[in-house]
Amino acid sequence: MIEVMFNSQDLARSGLGGRDAVAVPLKDALAASGLGAVTGGGTGGGVSIVDVEVAKERVPEAVRFLKQQLRQLGVPPSTVLNIGDSDVPIGVYEPWGEVPSRLG
Repeated sequence: MIEVMFNSQDLARSGLGGRDAVAVPLKDALAASGLGAVTGGGTGGGVSIVDVEVAKERVPEAVRFLKQQLRQLGVPPSTVLNIGDSDVPIGVYEPWGEVPSRLG
């Protein structure tokens, strides 16, 4: 699973609206690509989360895809991807195409 994590205040200030303004386009893009699916999410404690289910062998590809989609949506710079049981989130605005070596 990949969690797309937003600072709720940053998301509200971005002009996008709430979590659903990101979750719906991501759901559509993931469905069209066949790469994965939005499976849920929530908001609380100052954080908004969109859960994305992806096959383990496709995580590196999904990270690149999600970063591209999220950048196109104009998410705030504080947005991160939390991958499975990893303790180190990946910033959406880290350099294009770079996937940390721990992901393959």
